[in-house]
Amino acid sequence: MSTKLTFRNTAEENRAILNEKLWASEDEQNLIESMKRNFGVDPRDSKEFPVNSRSYSWKKTAQKLTEADSLSLFPQVLRAGVQSIVNSMYQSVPTTFEEWAHTVNSNRIEELYAPIQGINFPSQVGEGEVYPEVAAAGLDMKLRNNKYGTLYPISRELLDDDQTGQFQKMSGLLGVYAKQVLEVLCYGKLASVANMRYGNIRIPVSETQPSTEPIYPWSISLVGGGATRGAVNVSLNQANIQAAFIALMNQKNLLGLKMQVQPDSIIASPHYNFDLKTLLNSAYYPTGATAGSTGGAFSINPIEGLAKPIISRFVFDQNGSVAADSKAWYVCDSKVPAFVCQIREAAVVEMENPASGMSFDRDTIRFKVRIRANADFIDPRFFYRGSDGSV
Repeated sequence: MSTKLTFRNTAEENRAILNEKLWASEDEQNLIESMKRNFGVDPRDSKEFPVNSRSYSWKKTAQKLTEADSLSLFPQVLRAGVQSIVNSMYQSVPTTFEEWAHTVNSNRIEELYAPIQGINFPSQVGEGEVYPEVAAAGLDMKLRNNKYGTLYPISRELLDDDQTGQFQKMSGLLGVYAKQVLEVLCYGKLASVANMRYGNIRIPVSETQPSTEPIYPWSISLVGGGATRGAVNVSLNQANIQAAFIALMNQKNLLGLKMQVQPDSIIASPHYNFDLKTLLNSAYYPTGATAGSTGGAFSINPIEGLAKPIISRFVFDQNGSVAADSKAWYVCDSKVPAFVCQIREAAVVEMENPASGMSFDRDTIRFKVRIRANADFIDPRFFYRGSDGSV
């Protein structure tokens, strides 16, 4: 069958081609999902969108799709005497990226980073010999700030008549979501897998990959001999945590010299919340014991208090999703600014001028939140990935 619309094709073939070109691409699928989620309509449905009809009005459709939250959509908040005790139960959770990522202020569209890892090691010099010269090695990267935001419209009547006060707090919730944007960015860049997405945000893989590193940031053979992951993904247990700590303490820089990496934190999703805290807080060996062997019955736990557990709901799995119960886990040295959360403009919540735009024409109050930031690795050698979530 031809891939173009031609008279040689049958009607069914041309219809199939149209369907593929119009609706089968990734962008169109995202549009369809967004319209279903936000407006409850499917643009492919000829009953909801009879665009071939002469009476069809694009203007009315546009007004419907941009309609603000109104009285008719939320009659439950207008009832007198409605209980207000549950109003705040949907507030967002606190963020955890500050525990391992370093926040830096940005004052330009793009920030440059040039960390020098050091110079080569001294060598023996014989009597009368010339001292050998050594060179320095460092990284050169840049990180561009991106803008994130959203617009929330609400009718003045709903805002005035809401008996619960919840809609008056929605503008504040925009600021909470803006803070969560940073959380999602940090954990997305930490995972750096394909097709990462949360809500309406798509997160790219690490943008600071040096031209000398073909695989980044998670590699078994970085320049200089370093490694940020094992040959295979492994589950979180006592032996694998020990192996990750040993690997980081043997980490090598660009020159092949050992780095002063002191791992102190373990990052995981709620899937490993209780396992990790059991492993790090048990006085005795927290696993099956064999009497007489290392880690046997009643032996001490060598990793007790060794690291700080960091649990986040936004740890991405190998498929780029936080919807599943991710099994990914990481060990890192959180004291070093090896990963930065770069903020150009912190969360700004603005209200549209009530004497202009939709506020004036339709008594619709619109709130806008804006944040300019980005996050990424400066040097992944201070991190070690135990699993990408596949095991």
